[in-house]
Amino acid sequence: MNKQPVSAEHEIAQYFNNPAAMSAAESEVVAQIVAELLKTHEFVTNKAIIANLIEKLETEHDVVKLDVYRHALEAMILKAPDETFA
Repeated sequence: MNKQPVSAEHEIAQYFNNPAAMSAAESEVVAQIVAELLKTHEFVTNKAIIANLIEKLETEHDVVKLDVYRHALEAMILKAPDETFA
């Protein structure tokens, strides 16, 4: 059985369109991180997204944003550990 390769954009969209994955605010934060990684021509991996979220947690002072970052980090950690999007 031939399996056609799935584009990175499709995989990212499919993950973020899963309502159980993250809230809208968390999805938006992760989508911004993915966009930043793509802009800098870095690979979009769970590890890269998690590292970016940890950096945001260490530098943010707004408690609402910190809560969103924590929940997004939790969702990313619960995903498959080495899944690569791009």
